[in-house]
Formats: sequence, C-alpha cells, structure tokens
Amino acid sequence: MQGISLRMARSDDAAAMTVMQRASWLAAYGQVLGADLLEQLDVTAHLQIWQSRLAEPSPRPMLLCLDEVVIGLLYWQPQQEAGQSHALIRAFYLHPDHWRQGYGKRLWQAVAMQMRRAGCHSVKLWLLDGNHIGEGFYLRRGFVFDGEERTLISLGQPCLQRQMSRLL
Repeated sequence: MQGISLRMARSDDAAAMTVMQRASWLAAYGQVLGADLLEQLDVTAHLQIWQSRLAEPSPRPMLLCLDEVVIGLLYWQPQQEAGQSHALIRAFYLHPDHWRQGYGKRLWQAVAMQMRRAGCHSVKLWLLDGNHIGEGFYLRRGFVFDGEERTLISLGQPCLQRQMSRLL
C-alpha cells in the first residue's frame, strides 16, 4: 500500500470527494436503484452538500488518499442516545477501482479508533437494502442488523434502508 495516506478532509477536497462518491454510488447502487436513476442526481447539488459540510467546524470526513488522490472517505458524527455516546456513520465510500484491496478496512480501522477516542461505545449506520458489497464489508467488520428499517424517497423512488450496528 505505498503512497497511501489518511487525513482529515479540507474545504478544497469537495470536488474530489464528489467524484469519488459518485463513482462508488454507480458501482454499488446501480444494480439496486438503476444506473440511469443515479446518473440523474445533480452533480452541482452533490458538490454543494460537501462544500457545506466542509465549511462546518466539525465533524470532518477522514479521507483515504493514494498518491494524494482521494479514493475513500468516511464521515461520521457522535450522537447521544439513552445517556450513551455512539457514532453514526453518515457516509463511507471507496472508489470501486480500489474495492477488495484492504483500503476500506484500513480506513475503517483508523476511524474506529477516532470514534473510541471520542468516547463512543458503539457505531450505527443505515445500509441501502440490496447493497451486497457494503453488507459483506460491514458483516466482516462485526456489524449486525439490529431490526430497524426506514424508507427514504430518492428521485421519486422508495429506498429501503436497514440499520446495522456494532460495539467499538
């Protein structure tokens, strides 16, 4: 893994993060939602979301870079629930050219350490139903489905998401 670095995102990373995330979306969700639907997502709006998030003081996404090129990101937030602090993964994406090469595992391990240092005892995420690539990755990292489900509407299509969690 030469040329690999982990760093916190900066405001000037928004465009690279958008490009990488969209490539991951098309590869992971294309079978589930349809590539034509995903291609309708407004690139400018997507870029503006990351620009807005990066303008906030915290939390910052952790980036995984290969020779200074963004190939992965993990964005999480601490949350309080029933007096316990847990982490919520908001976005975890790796460029599909780099899947199954250990990069996602490396990014996860670094961020899990951040979560523990922030006082989080567990971590949760929402997984798009049918995202078998993501599901396999999370199951191998010790996540389990906890029975919670929600349906979001994206471009007029219902998208079932199932919650996964694990202890840190």
